Amino acid sequence: MIRALAAALILSAFATSPAGAQSLTVDMDRFDGRWFEVARSPNDIQRDCSRSQIDFTAQGRAHRYGVLVTCTRRADRETELLRANARVTDPGANTSLRFTLPGLLSFGGLAGQNYRILDRAPDYGWAILALPDRSDWWIWHRSQSPSAAVREQLLARARAAGLDTGRVVHTGR
Repeated sequence: MIRALAAALILSAFATSPAGAQSLTVDMDRFDGRWFEVARSPNDIQRDCSRSQIDFTAQGRAHRYGVLVTCTRRADRETELLRANARVTDPGANTSLRFTLPGLLSFGGLAGQNYRILDRAPDYGWAILALPDRSDWWIWHRSQSPSAAVREQLLARARAAGLDTGRVVHTGR
């Protein structure tokens, strides 16, 4: 019991508010811009990706964003580009996003995936995103190569948000 209480207190020391708390809101004007993936859960789609740069930009309509992901492949160091559209699905809080691929497959939003922003820095220097079931997750940072200490702090926040960081893939180094 004492160990559990001590662990809870240590984890709460990293948080200004509980990760994933209902009170989290995101100012999309501050969320816009360039991000770098620095850690993630293993997933088949990004299996060969060693570095990901994410450009998140507002589009002409309210709550709509363009996403350009630039991935550097491990095997040959070539880059791949993925374009997607994002829509805020909970205007006001702005923590739920639906990403869809452009073109015919995205008609009606059928070919898409929902994401949640679980936590973010007060200055928007980093963000933790996950699928709603938390099976896959990502840590984005404004710097391509934050220090090892910063990475560990962010992984602690991800664990506090209920994410399984046991098999973390470190990227962006």
